[in-house]
Amino acid sequence: MLLDILLFIIAFPIIVYSSDFFTENAVKLARSFGVSQFLIGITIVGIGTSLPEIIVTDYASFSGVSGIVIGNVVGSNITNIALVLGLSFFIRNTVISDDHMFKESIIHLLVISFGILLILTNNSISRLEGVILTGVYIVYILYSIKSHKRPNESKNNDDFNIKIIFYTLAGLVGVLIGSKLLVDSAVVLANHLGISSAVIALTVIALGTSLPELAVSISAARRGFTMLILGNVIGSNITNIVLAMGTASMIREVVVEDAFLFRFNLAYLLLLSLILILVVRKKEISRLWGVLYLLMYVFFIYSIYTI
Repeated sequence: MLLDILLFIIAFPIIVYSSDFFTENAVKLARSFGVSQFLIGITIVGIGTSLPEIIVTDYASFSGVSGIVIGNVVGSNITNIALVLGLSFFIRNTVISDDHMFKESIIHLLVISFGILLILTNNSISRLEGVILTGVYIVYILYSIKSHKRPNESKNNDDFNIKIIFYTLAGLVGVLIGSKLLVDSAVVLANHLGISSAVIALTVIALGTSLPELAVSISAARRGFTMLILGNVIGSNITNIVLAMGTASMIREVVVEDAFLFRFNLAYLLLLSLILILVVRKKEISRLWGVLYLLMYVFFIYSIYTI
C-alpha cells in the first residue's frame, strides 16, 4: 500500500517532464517534414498517447474483462474532451487558424457515433465488427495524411536529424512509463477503497490512460501549439474508439455488461462531441469554454459514483 502511494506520487514528475520533452521534439519533427501540427497531433502524438488505452483494452479483452474494454475507451474519450481540452482552453485563450478544423470536428463526431452505434447494437462488438473498426481507422489516417500534407511548404531539412526522432520517442516512452506507474498504483489504491471494476475503468483507469494526452496538451497549451492540442485530442479519441476497441474486439468479442451505465456515458460522449463542433466553429475560444468543459468533467465523475 505504501509502495503504491509512493509510485503514484513519483509518476507525476516523470509524466510532466517527459511530455514537455515529447511536445517540443514532435513539433520540430512536424516542421522538418513540412507537415502541419494537426497532422503530427493525430498521428505521432495521437497514436503515441493512445498506446496506454490500446494496451489496456487489448489486455482486458484477452483476459475476458469486457467492462474494462468499453469503460476505458468511453471514459478516456470523455476525459480527453472534458478534462484535457478544458484545461488546455483554460490555460490560455485559443485562436484556431486552420480552416479544416470545423470539418475535422464533424468527422470526429461521425466516427464516434459509428463506434457508439456498434456498441449499442446487440450490446456487443463481434470480431467482424472489430475488423471493420480497425479498417475505419486505417482509412481515416490515410485521408488525414492526404488532407493535411503541405506540398507547397518547404521542408526544413537543415533542422532534421536522427536525434529529433530519438528524442521524440524518448519523451513518449517517459510519458508511457509514468502513466503505467500511475495507473497500476491508482488501481491498487481504488481496490483498497472497495470501488467496482466498472467505475474504476470509467474513472481511474480512463484518467490514468489519458494522462499522456493531458500532459502533452497542457505542455502544448503553454507553448501556444493549439493545432497540436486539437490534433492530439481528436486523433486520440478516434484511435481509442476504432483502433483500441477494434483490436480488442478481434481478440475476443466484447460484451456490454452494464448497459444502463454505459448508455448514459455514451450519450454524454456524444454531447461533448457536439459541443466541440460549436467550440471549433467559433475560431476564437475563450477561457470560459475551458471552464464549461471542466464543469462537465466534474459532473461526469459525480454521475458515475451516484449512478
